[in-house]
Amino acid sequence: MIDVAVIGAGPAGLLAAREASERGVQVTVFEEHEEIGEPERCAGLLSLSGLQRLSVRLSSEYLQNLVRGAFFKSLMGRSYLIDTGKAVAAVVDRRLFDKFLAREAERAGAEILLGTRVTGIERSGKGFVIKTSRGAFKAKWIIDAEGAGAAILRKFFRRGTDPRSWIPITQATVRGHGLDANYAYLYFKKYLPDFFGYLVPIDEELGKLGAASRKPGLGKRFAKLVSEEFPKVKILSKINYVIYTGSPIRDLGFREHFIAVGDAAGHVKATTGGGVIFGGLIARNAAAAIAEILHGGDPKPFLREIGKALVELRRIACFKKTLDRAPDIFLDIALAAAASPLIKPYLANSWDMDFQLSALLRR
Repeated sequence: MIDVAVIGAGPAGLLAAREASERGVQVTVFEEHEEIGEPERCAGLLSLSGLQRLSVRLSSEYLQNLVRGAFFKSLMGRSYLIDTGKAVAAVVDRRLFDKFLAREAERAGAEILLGTRVTGIERSGKGFVIKTSRGAFKAKWIIDAEGAGAAILRKFFRRGTDPRSWIPITQATVRGHGLDANYAYLYFKKYLPDFFGYLVPIDEELGKLGAASRKPGLGKRFAKLVSEEFPKVKILSKINYVIYTGSPIRDLGFREHFIAVGDAAGHVKATTGGGVIFGGLIARNAAAAIAEILHGGDPKPFLREIGKALVELRRIACFKKTLDRAPDIFLDIALAAAASPLIKPYLANSWDMDFQLSALLRR
């Protein structure tokens, strides 16, 4: 019998597998795709502090760029540059990043079964029988990191994220943006009311250009962003996925021995749609807590860390709702303050791209 079965080999699942394996737990990861990192579903902008929290070393194997700040264009057409004066985030190739995490999980002792789709789950005594395209497996615990669809979680455990909080997004790899690669670029537009457009630079020529909206006609809205802000770029490839802008699910499932993490559980910053850091952080602590339980130890320190992360995600989701209702001028006031010389030392020394609300409250 497997100690811990992980469904999904995205960052959350792989970080959980690495953590549990390092703590002497037998782990098997079930991934329906034939290759790790496929399909790509992320702009790949990750905070350096977040990577440190995940104990993921910065590596040339996946690193594309480092950025030190952000450029904003507001709904009122004003531009603001926030420069922290030092590198604060990494632009990563998500395919290579996920492969990097998979190698780390395997080195720790985890087994990863590719091309293995989970089709059903049944209770068996105190554990589970996991039905897959490769046959049946028994497990004591399950960590569900299957991603946005969360079909297993919804079908067998009747839990899930708020479907109204998922937003479609289109992202293209482009050539010829011509912008300074030291910054990420955000464009707030009336025709992108639910989110914003962005350009995450890989270098001075290549970048990841995206737009999100739940309004109909996302393709036309994306094309309008391109024509307004980047009329000279050449689109090399394009992907479509979804991002979450709601609150995380309330019950992770420890009592049931079935833990939901990552996108499946809404472990995503509602303000930016970024889920790698929080999903990985909660997954790591969940895996550590399970290991403690299996070894007869104390899971409480890890459960407390999960609680802190969930509180922060709920705060961020609430803040996002407040921003959505605020007058257009509110964003300009906030950005003007953030771009001022008085705030720059704070941003350089104290700002946290992930624990955003906690950083503001400390201020």
